[in-house]
Amino acid sequence: MAGKKKVVLVVVAHADDLEFLAGGTVALFVQKGYDVYELIVTDNSKGSYVLDADELVKVSEEEAKRAGEILGLKEVRFLRYVDGTLADVRLDELREKFMRTIRELKVDVLMTWDPFAPYESHPDHRQVAMAALEAADFADIPLYYPEHFEDGLEPRYVGEKYFFAKSPVDVNKVVDISSTIDLKIEALLAHDCQMKLTVDGLKREAEAAGLKLGLVDEIDRGNYQNVIEMAIRAFCAEVGQKTGVDYAEQFRYTQFGMLARFAEDELDAISDF
Repeated sequence: MAGKKKVVLVVVAHADDLEFLAGGTVALFVQKGYDVYELIVTDNSKGSYVLDADELVKVSEEEAKRAGEILGLKEVRFLRYVDGTLADVRLDELREKFMRTIRELKVDVLMTWDPFAPYESHPDHRQVAMAALEAADFADIPLYYPEHFEDGLEPRYVGEKYFFAKSPVDVNKVVDISSTIDLKIEALLAHDCQMKLTVDGLKREAEAAGLKLGLVDEIDRGNYQNVIEMAIRAFCAEVGQKTGVDYAEQFRYTQFGMLARFAEDELDAISDF
């Protein structure tokens, strides 16, 4: 894999997951000339205090496509499961769909939610995380979903995995995104309905706590950009302090399973960061 053009698949539950937690790193992958695909599993139909579900689904997909264009993604795909219901979907159903995508695209690198991160309250994140991990781990075994091969697909070994989380554990990869922080923010802000949800949620939290938050109290739903940008820069700057860079994103990174025990130094040369 050293020196080769890689195919990266980012599997997320919701339309803005990628940009919040991995947008800067994804932009770096694109700049390396890699083909990056995003698979959004839910329809985002619960993500608003204002819009109805049907309108939200349509708006959210258009915004996700726009964000993908900003980052330079090869394609954004949608599975359109109902938002907030993935815990009721059989794990093997999701695993099959993810594995089919891995085999079709010939994926080298998976990015997704970390199934082992603590304090994750969202069932969609938890279900996507485990199904994506299993799909990547077993996509090279032909006895899993042999019907795929009737469609011309082949087994595929996924050598590298980047796991992100709201409360990450065992972080061993801190990626300097100082050169792509602006792209990350621009792509995130393209998710207008979800940024309004973020600000609305913050205001509701403050109201429930009886707090005044200064700038947040003054913004309206059409003027949230500065607050979001400041929050993202502050968080990424905090992560960057771990390695002495201006802005960074963090991951639990794994590569090549058993082989890593015998060829760690050689495999380190394959890693991009």
